[in-house]
Amino acid sequence: MNCFARLLLASVLLTATTQAHARAQAESQPSFDSTQITRKVSPGVVLIKGTTSSGEVLGTGFIISADGKIATNLHVVESLKNGGVQLASGEKFDSFLVLAFDARKDIAIIKIPGFDLPVVALGNSNNVQVGEPVLAVGSPLGLQGTVTTGVVSSMRDDPTGGGFKVLQTDASVNPGNSGGPLVNRQAEVIGIVTFKIRGGENLNFAIPINYLRGLADSPSTAMSLDELRLKLSSGGPDVFKSDLFPTRWKSLQTGTTKVLRRDGDRMYVETVLSEAQKNAGCFFLYDLQKKGDIFSGTFRSSCVCEYTRGLGLNARNFTNRWSDETAIEITSITSTRIEGRGFARPKGTKFDCKKAEFSKPPSEWENFTWIPE
Repeated sequence: MNCFARLLLASVLLTATTQAHARAQAESQPSFDSTQITRKVSPGVVLIKGTTSSGEVLGTGFIISADGKIATNLHVVESLKNGGVQLASGEKFDSFLVLAFDARKDIAIIKIPGFDLPVVALGNSNNVQVGEPVLAVGSPLGLQGTVTTGVVSSMRDDPTGGGFKVLQTDASVNPGNSGGPLVNRQAEVIGIVTFKIRGGENLNFAIPINYLRGLADSPSTAMSLDELRLKLSSGGPDVFKSDLFPTRWKSLQTGTTKVLRRDGDRMYVETVLSEAQKNAGCFFLYDLQKKGDIFSGTFRSSCVCEYTRGLGLNARNFTNRWSDETAIEITSITSTRIEGRGFARPKGTKFDCKKAEFSKPPSEWENFTWIPE
């Protein structure tokens, strides 16, 4: 056999070996069958519903033990005056207790008096790979059992500076999905759907399930919703903060509450909204970067409005979504007072809901002052 023939044979053998290895890897990795995954997971996913002082709250949870332990987000239950759970089977439980919570990571474990309930299997979030397919099950806007698919887009540090990891996914989520499971191809929960960055395209996040595993293994004492709120309100300061800088502020101009988070030279501020506004997908967010002695950046906002078309008996109401972005600066900041200015539209500016646009662009600075709430 000449040299060329030997090289050709070696190349053929190498190609065959590589293809065989790739086939073996593909065969060892189960396919992503969303129908089968949904069939396994959906029976253990629940709707959480309750009321607060500002209206109705809807969220999602998933059963982690046959005796009725359910994982969800803390923000789904922390403000409820009363709440209940509806199983995928339609069975309803008019109350529940809270067994454990982690305020930093926004996770909680609640308990209903169940027996032999369908359980969702938990995976290992340390094994998650960027790009792997995932499925989210939840109750967006109360539509229980809604399923969406996507991939794990990234594994990153919490974008709000909370000091923990999050899973980023492009699986579609909406208000009501909070607390629901993000599952892998083995129908195992790898994350708890927690929040999305509104104004971005499919920027959704989930808390890795291993944080919940740790919480579930810790000693716990059942508490009512009233006891939960009392415990949250009396909690001590964040030991990871260098000072006792307040997180909640009140605007002297508008009376609205602002929640402020600092992450090094960046500052994030979110306006607290009513449940109705949250369910409509509204947001009012400040994103600022320290530059010299000031923080400067953008104020992004979006919400819905209503307009009427037609007259008399033919009149019909329509809703439209609007979005806006303006410049913002914080010029003075202490633990007792924050002062700044925002680029605002001049007086007399009109808003056309049908077109979702303002009649004049921002052209004037408007001062504001916030004090601790």
